[in-house]
Amino acid sequence: MEILKKLAQFAETDRTAIVYGGQTLSYRELNDRSDAFAAYLKQAAPDSKAPVLIYGHKELEIPACMFGSLKAGRGYVPVDVTYPSERVTQIAVEAKPCVIVDLTDTLELPHLAPSQLQKILTQPCAPASEDGWLKPDGTAYILFTSGSTGTPKGVQITAGNLAAFHAGVRPFFDGMQPGGAFLNEISYSFDVSVCALYEALGRGMTLWTADRTALENPKLLFEILEQANLTDWVSTPSLAELCVQSDRFCGALMPRLRQLLFCGEVLTKKLAQALTERFPGVPIVNAYGPTETTVLVTGAQMTKEMLQADAPLPIGYAFSNCEARICGADGNALAPGEAGELCLLGATVSPGYLGRPDLNARAFFEDGGRRGYRTGDLCRMEDGLIYYLGRLDNQIKLNGFRVELEDVENNLAKVSNIARAAVLAEMQDGKAVALTAYVMLEKPDGEGSLQRARRIKKELSALVPSYMVPRRIIAVDSFPLNTNGKIDKKQLRALRAT
Repeated sequence: MEILKKLAQFAETDRTAIVYGGQTLSYRELNDRSDAFAAYLKQAAPDSKAPVLIYGHKELEIPACMFGSLKAGRGYVPVDVTYPSERVTQIAVEAKPCVIVDLTDTLELPHLAPSQLQKILTQPCAPASEDGWLKPDGTAYILFTSGSTGTPKGVQITAGNLAAFHAGVRPFFDGMQPGGAFLNEISYSFDVSVCALYEALGRGMTLWTADRTALENPKLLFEILEQANLTDWVSTPSLAELCVQSDRFCGALMPRLRQLLFCGEVLTKKLAQALTERFPGVPIVNAYGPTETTVLVTGAQMTKEMLQADAPLPIGYAFSNCEARICGADGNALAPGEAGELCLLGATVSPGYLGRPDLNARAFFEDGGRRGYRTGDLCRMEDGLIYYLGRLDNQIKLNGFRVELEDVENNLAKVSNIARAAVLAEMQDGKAVALTAYVMLEKPDGEGSLQRARRIKKELSALVPSYMVPRRIIAVDSFPLNTNGKIDKKQLRALRAT
């Protein structure tokens, strides 16, 4: 694997690989510790190719265990500490790991405790033989995502998928260079972290880690940004929405910034315009990709024309090694400009969900020797440029009308003084009876909640039909974010219940 060769190459320097809190890990230490963990796995489970489950947050030991697993010819399953123990047990039952690393030492499952892991990682050993590294068709990692049945489903990504992702994303990441600094704020259980682990580290950059404490405290986060002097930013739009509330978030804070890349959520025009003003001359890239197609498969730099057009910002063009199709309910491709389900084909498409042939039959397909994935995302395409319109399964029926919740959210973002919005359906006896909107203001308005709601509804009524205007509008100082950096609608539901 290319990343393992790069680690060995950069290990010959004294370059810093990762900064976490007050600790640092050099490329030499990262390479040596991954060799040591590979040696341990070969001794502890010599006849197994089962993955390693790694339970933790963003500790320095995690990347060493990940790369050590790959050097031992097996994959890994990263599970963040925000996952409750019952869910971790479910994942362990599905993944059947050969070893469980628990950096919290709290799991009731048999595991390696932090003290045991430290002894393993610091044990001197010979470099892991390249012959034993993970092969292209081997599973590199398994990420567990929410399942409609309540049981998590594991997305398998192979070394070959990662190689295809690296080739496809190259036009956006080739500017990343040794000596650069990359913000490492995404949980390892979320696929966007692959950009840090495989792309940034594969280019000799330094990962500056912002953990949950920093992400919940803007003062701490800005201290990290100031120390890091970032060259590359990759995040969900929600994190940037929080940052732009402070005047400190501007070019003076990150004078070396080369690019701002967003993915995982809708990038609004208001945010893009605010960032253009804060970071003049810094390209803003909007990208997209489901976990099932290995992180990112589309992207484009946002232009002045895109920001001024009367349409949502596009999610970009398909990468050169990926085909994007807009398909109708019958699976056939639609004419340009028509809205339908986005289907993706190419070498980045996952082999499928672990142990779920039922789900695989619905979500994946073969076409002309290529593997394809039905995203469930409603999109349209014009001249190769793809526009995201919402989730096909995020559509509700309200008083007989079909309503896309993201359609309402996108139009709320056009209302004056609204930076971002999230819309939930009010359910009664299993049926949607009304909409509730949560809005984050660009600046304090001095209005009472009733006065504000009336003003917002009036403006929104000029943009959407009356049945799409939420019954309740609640202003929030900020949106709760989940471990993936996205708006946590479950927490919003809990807020509504109170």
